[in-house]
Amino acid sequence: MELTYYIFEKETYQAFYTYKEGNIDPNEIYARQLCDYLVLNGEQYRLLSNEMEPGKDMLILEKLGPVVPLPDEHSYTNKGVHIEFREYITEGNMPLLYTLELNPYGRTHWEALRYLLKDYVFIPTIGLRKRDSAEIDEDRSCYVIYVTTDTY
Repeated sequence: MELTYYIFEKETYQAFYTYKEGNIDPNEIYARQLCDYLVLNGEQYRLLSNEMEPGKDMLILEKLGPVVPLPDEHSYTNKGVHIEFREYITEGNMPLLYTLELNPYGRTHWEALRYLLKDYVFIPTIGLRKRDSAEIDEDRSCYVIYVTTDTY
């Protein structure tokens, strides 16, 4: 299966990033579809829709603009699959609560799916938190799950 990201601008779709079949784990394709945001090449995008054609999945995005880095961001490039849990307070105030390194010898994106699917996630050392949104940050090679302090 292939995954292509499209930008929706001026009532048209323009392909801008493609993962060809065989170059991406199908579980990673599914995990990416559960992310509300994408960070790529210093720009942030918001997911508008998740679509499919035979043999091809498509994510339609809206470009939001340049990313404003948070002071406690880390890069995980060539360090395996990681999930950062951040508390969403305001747009510029999202402190890092915990970083989870997924088992490098396991099915890492399959494990990420478990967290991305949930409305409430259990964060080690923190406890249960409500999921606000999720992001795949290509520039830092990680998933980010934004949570709030809301309870049931």
